[in-house]
Amino acid sequence: MKILITFLSLAFFSSDFVKKEGCHATYEKQMAEEILIDNIDVFEYLEETRMALEEEVDGLSEEQMSYQASDDSWSVAEIVEHVIIVEGALKSMLEARINSGETLDQKEEVKMTDEEVVGFITDRSGTIQTQDQFQPSGKFSSSEEALEAFEDQRENIVEWLKESDADMRNYVNEFPFGKIDAYQTVLFMAGHTARHTAQIEELKSNPEFP
Repeated sequence: MKILITFLSLAFFSSDFVKKEGCHATYEKQMAEEILIDNIDVFEYLEETRMALEEEVDGLSEEQMSYQASDDSWSVAEIVEHVIIVEGALKSMLEARINSGETLDQKEEVKMTDEEVVGFITDRSGTIQTQDQFQPSGKFSSSEEALEAFEDQRENIVEWLKESDADMRNYVNEFPFGKIDAYQTVLFMAGHTARHTAQIEELKSNPEFP
């Protein structure tokens, strides 16, 4: 379990671009303001990040979905596919953690607040290349099919969370940056999507974007 969680978390921080790109100031400022809330409701944040991604992608043409700013950067279609892969992997990790039992003895080792977890994953000032298994394969061409796959999986995740009677604060996952509980892991998941939504917005702001 520890090996799985560590391996997965190494892949989630980035792949925004293999080359470092500037952040979109407006979106990042908005995200920074939002994470100052004392308590982050996980379902509200999941809904917020779902809507934000859909707003950026909905209605894009196939040409726009496949546009790449450079040979070693991702298209919008590839970014959405990466988000889907990561969210699915994180859900599997959470299910495995919960099935393995509570880790009450590790709760005091959780040092990050919810706000710090979200702030950490949405901070795009640095990038790390994603592991091969989280690389997109180019399976989507249209915004409709990409969003349908994203929405179906996100709905499944939300339903699973709502139906679960597990106290998500009693399950601790270990990441390279520290230990966080399962509740925070879901926030991390949503924050990862917000991170890549900012990447999509940045890509769309490119003067050469179709």
